[in-house]
Amino acid sequence: MGWFKDRENKEKHCISFAVAQYAFADYNRIILKDLTQSIDCEQYYYIGKVNDGILTVRFTYRNDSIRIFGA
Repeated sequence: MGWFKDRENKEKHCISFAVAQYAFADYNRIILKDLTQSIDCEQYYYIGKVNDGILTVRFTYRNDSIRIFGA
C-alpha cells in the first residue's frame, strides 16, 4: 500500500515521500496540529525547507514512527 500512495502523491504533487522526508531535517521547521481531523488519529502539518523550496508534509505518528501520508 505504501508504494502506491507514494506513486499517487508523486503523480499528483510532483514530490515523492522519499524527498518529503528531508523537510524533517530543517531546523527552522514549523509543526502544526491539524484540528480538523478526527480524534482517532492525530494528524500534523510539517512545513520545512527542501532544496530551494518550502514543503508542507502531512503526517501522523504510528507505532513510534512517523507516517507521511501527503506532501
